[in-house]
Amino acid sequence: IEDILSREEGQTFDRKSVRIKPKDLAVTMIAFANADGGDLVVGITDGKREIEGVDGDEKILNDIRRTPFDFCAPSVNAQIEMVPCVDRTGKDNHVLVFHIEPSLRVYANQADEVFLRVGDKSKKLLRIHYARIYYNRKTFYLLRCCRQKGNIPRLRRKCYS
Repeated sequence: IEDILSREEGQTFDRKSVRIKPKDLAVTMIAFANADGGDLVVGITDGKREIEGVDGDEKILNDIRRTPFDFCAPSVNAQIEMVPCVDRTGKDNHVLVFHIEPSLRVYANQADEVFLRVGDKSKKLLRIHYARIYYNRKTFYLLRCCRQKGNIPRLRRKCYS
């Protein structure tokens, strides 16, 4: 838990309060999945880094756990981990960590909005960028696979004067 508290928010890490609405939490999940993936911790206040924990209200915890499935299209691939901790009141508690994998897919929320993680922010993209993200990922993946199998040579840049 000390690592989680001391880590700075950035391209692949963010923390959110347990009081966040699932649809707002989905924005960060989508942004991570559309970028490099990352770890999203729920149960720690954003500004002061105080541990609230997620124990206590089973309904809120269940809503948060369902966020990658209920508020993301398609469902974001996330591994969920409960990390034991002591909250700000001194009680044993847990924080929830979503380990989100990057993907070749482009993810959106229920309103068909697409977000991308840029530094420590989740940026909303314009519709024109959706296809570019997908195309760039697909092309990169195909070239990498072909190179590994030895089917195509590395692209070389020619210089013309």
